[in-house]
Amino acid sequence: MTVHPVLAPAVLLIVAAVLVAARAQTLSAVLATTAAERRRPALWRWAAVTAALLALVVAAARPGLEAAAAQPDGNAAVASPSSNANVFLVVDRSVDTRVEDYGAGGSRMSGMRADMAAIIDAYPQARFALIGFASTPSIDWPLSGDTWSLKAFVAGLSPYVNVTPDAADRVDAAAAANVLRYQLIRADQQYPGSRNLVFYLGAGAGGSTRPQGGFSADGRVAGGAVLGYGTTGGGPIPGAYVDGTVTYLADATTGAPAVSALDEAELRRIADQLGVPYVHREAGVPVAGLLPVVPAGPAADSAVLTSTPQPRRVELYWVFALLAAGLLIPEIFLLVREFRRDRMPPRRRR
Repeated sequence: MTVHPVLAPAVLLIVAAVLVAARAQTLSAVLATTAAERRRPALWRWAAVTAALLALVVAAARPGLEAAAAQPDGNAAVASPSSNANVFLVVDRSVDTRVEDYGAGGSRMSGMRADMAAIIDAYPQARFALIGFASTPSIDWPLSGDTWSLKAFVAGLSPYVNVTPDAADRVDAAAAANVLRYQLIRADQQYPGSRNLVFYLGAGAGGSTRPQGGFSADGRVAGGAVLGYGTTGGGPIPGAYVDGTVTYLADATTGAPAVSALDEAELRRIADQLGVPYVHREAGVPVAGLLPVVPAGPAADSAVLTSTPQPRRVELYWVFALLAAGLLIPEIFLLVREFRRDRMPPRRRR
């Protein structure tokens, strides 16, 4: 069994130690204030909550099983190239992706969701990470082979909701550059011999007045693509629904509806920096034909890929998360019952 923690191992150990210390103090209070005849049920409740909290810490460590891969001989065909690939999805989640100029009234984000699902299907044995950005980046999905959960996450992915009125003016199309660079370095260290594919999905921040940054591939990107969504004419940016009617964001200087247009020049610049092609996406055109095969690379690298294949990982974090939920459900029920009993006025005798 191996672990791929979502936080640094030292942080998880500190959290576990704090939880154990806090629960030990709670135990002493339970023993001191509970009557002898009610002590056993109280101890069971204490143990269940403590076990649930520790199970959540274990789930955060992301334990898993890795089946040993068979050593191929010289004449055997190599398994699917995607079995040792890291796929990074860099996704524009700014208000620009709300614009409904993709296909017949579809939003740009709807096209991005469909393409991300197709990319996940195209590399079934790869590891995936998702980095979202607008004016700043965030790691929305850490590098993992858990594609089943990732597809559900992508199906519900949406543009950022809590934004300021001038959010479109402050979008940086390269906001994820540093995060991506460090994630690529970490992937190379964690999975030696693997190949990195980067798929950038966005609109190019055409309405931004902010100076745009840049990407640096440093030779760590083996393939991928920059995918552009929308039209050069653009469209108004939906803001919210008021009484069932959609309202649109306004330009901070003129007060007119803010318009976001596809900036292909910026996207081509990002594609050149990453060393991948730029493709303008259109509704109804499958993205599968645009996806690259993971390159085998030079002979030396190919030897590494075929002689040390990466094992298939089976994630087990969900087992501990489910265990924690099962242990906490009775506690929630008991707390609600005690709360209602304490709030209920005593019955008066007639």
